Amino acid sequence: MNRKNAILLALIALFALLALGWTQVDAKAAPAGKTLKVKLNYAGAGIVDEQHKIYVLVLDSNPYMAKTLVDMTSQTAPAKNEATASAPSPEVCHILRREPATAKDQTLTVSDLSASPVYVMAFFDKTGTYVAPDPPSGSPLGLYGKEPGKPEPIKLEEGKTVEVVLAFDDSTKTP
Repeated sequence: MNRKNAILLALIALFALLALGWTQVDAKAAPAGKTLKVKLNYAGAGIVDEQHKIYVLVLDSNPYMAKTLVDMTSQTAPAKNEATASAPSPEVCHILRREPATAKDQTLTVSDLSASPVYVMAFFDKTGTYVAPDPPSGSPLGLYGKEPGKPEPIKLEEGKTVEVVLAFDDSTKTP
């Protein structure tokens, strides 16, 4: 191999190594997203299985304060408050994610969330007839929070996983 080819080969190898290094730096710099793990603890009488699931909803606001529940799992943009065009309306609660569970004590992982804080609600579909977005009337319901009826926001951070336990039974039901 002559000197010209050796220099050309060395330059190609150098550029390949540099390109590989930049790719690895970009992969490390890319945010991992916000992740939420929800450990269910359903103590109700219902049997949770493939047909009668518990659905965990990740919401962008307190569902008790909202007048409308909007399913963002199939829509593209949240409703805007006319007073502040960049903020969601406090009268609208958006379902950001919906995850099914087939066991009373299952742990669900919800990755790549963009919102923070979020609220978490779970309900047991005792009839097996759930059609999004509203839970069936009379379904056992639970919201994450220390006090019943007072949902707590869950603060999420980029690249970190937050774990919560959502315990509920048959004492609270959907309207």
